Amino acid sequence: MKKSSLSKLEKILRWVFLLLAVIMVGGILKLIQTDSAKPYVAVVEEEEQEQEAYDWEQGLSDETYWLPDNCRLYEELPDITFVDSDGKERSISEWRGKAVALVFWASWCEDCGKQMPEMKVYEELAKEYGDVEFLYINKTDGEKETKESAKAYFQSLGLQGELYFDSSLRAYDLLGVHNIPTTLFLNREGILTAWSVKQIEKASVFQALMENAWIGSAKVTADFVANHMMDQEGGIHSSYLQGEMRDGEVLSESQGLGLLYAVESQDQELFDRLLGYVKTKMWNRGLSAWRVEEDEPSEVNALIDDFRIYRALLGAHALWGGYQEEVASCESALLDRGISDRRYADFFDSKNTEYASRFTLCYGDLQGMALLSKRTGSAKAKDAYDHAAALLERGQISNEFPLYYSWYNYDRERYENDDLNTAEAMMTLLHLAREEKLKNNTVEWLKKQMAGEGVKARYDINGGVVKGYNYESTAVYAIIVMIADEIGDSTLKAQALNKMEKMHVIDKELPYNGAYGMEDGSGITSFDQLMPMLACEKIAPRE
Repeated sequence: MKKSSLSKLEKILRWVFLLLAVIMVGGILKLIQTDSAKPYVAVVEEEEQEQEAYDWEQGLSDETYWLPDNCRLYEELPDITFVDSDGKERSISEWRGKAVALVFWASWCEDCGKQMPEMKVYEELAKEYGDVEFLYINKTDGEKETKESAKAYFQSLGLQGELYFDSSLRAYDLLGVHNIPTTLFLNREGILTAWSVKQIEKASVFQALMENAWIGSAKVTADFVANHMMDQEGGIHSSYLQGEMRDGEVLSESQGLGLLYAVESQDQELFDRLLGYVKTKMWNRGLSAWRVEEDEPSEVNALIDDFRIYRALLGAHALWGGYQEEVASCESALLDRGISDRRYADFFDSKNTEYASRFTLCYGDLQGMALLSKRTGSAKAKDAYDHAAALLERGQISNEFPLYYSWYNYDRERYENDDLNTAEAMMTLLHLAREEKLKNNTVEWLKKQMAGEGVKARYDINGGVVKGYNYESTAVYAIIVMIADEIGDSTLKAQALNKMEKMHVIDKELPYNGAYGMEDGSGITSFDQLMPMLACEKIAPRE
């Protein structure tokens, strides 16, 4: 080869190597930037290989991924251990009988540095809730954090709570803590009743968390509804916007769910207030107008809401007595105007004296129908129950998409292929679950969705998400919580509860604290408040 050719080749190779070096340096810098941008994940160094499988992108887009893996809201905390300043091993079970705030932290953690200096104020606020113990569990790994560095920093804060060390990281691992600071709130039975997996920088947020923990999440939301969505006559308006109740419709759906919550929470004052509105504004000889708008009731009812009101009246009468007249009125109306040709219809049009020629499957409140049949001994009610139960049980779309058709057309004697409103679809599943008729393949579909991207707002008949409805609903997850509770699936219940709580506004500074919706106060509807209230009241522990 000629010397000039070699020289030319050398120049080309030099440029190639230079270009590769630039690319390599750029890649390293990019990796450093990306790594430094990641929030700290509290893990043992020996488990770094395991943590590489953690889905960072999903974690950043869905805060439920940051929640501890091995503890669940409204369940007893695992019996973690840690050591005190004298090296004595202590167990969280020692604090049974006291309300506890557990703070997992480290002195080097930047986000902890935003919360820990505020804890002195939070400790003072906690005195409003009685005897609250603050336990500060330090991530003492011996490298980034030592007992000496932790003590020095902690002493500078002047806190009243006690400092403890997790030198072996057993507590962190047992709980599956992903991020610090993580703050857990336990009631006097040692049950986890509220948590935060990010820094708490505002006293109003910490106070809201304490209310959820020790007053009750359902009660806090119920107070928001009573103060901001209910009018003086006891009607729950369907939406709330920009800091005030919108003047608009009151639905029998809201009143029925509210009555069920009042029974579940044993709040007779609330029950009577809600029932007063129903009887004054909606009542039509035992059935309720499905909507009141501008003080004008609709001429038609909604079967599902009439059964909600009926079940609530039965519950109230069992608790307090005094509602027999209303119960009898409901039973008579459901027999006379809820059933046509020995089968249930969606509604009765009192103006035109006509029955609906359809049966929407989510209207199939089998629990209420069974109660009506048993209490009245009516053969017509028994036949109507059997017919409704058969329509629900036969209504599964396919094994591949094991949800249920939206409605059955009586005139055509067939299920219609409409898109599924997922809240309605979940109500159908809840009705089946309550009567132990929910199929295993449907439960498996729910589990698959919850382990993946969650349940979306609307599906087509083939199981695809309808365009424009690729979002999640608070009420949908609340109904799944109740389904899981009915079938005894604690994992599914925890997953749905975590998803539901993503949409919970937690900040006492905001007028809509306790509501479920967007942080700016938008998207707050009565249905999305009442379903979580019912779900939380059903599963939350009572002290």
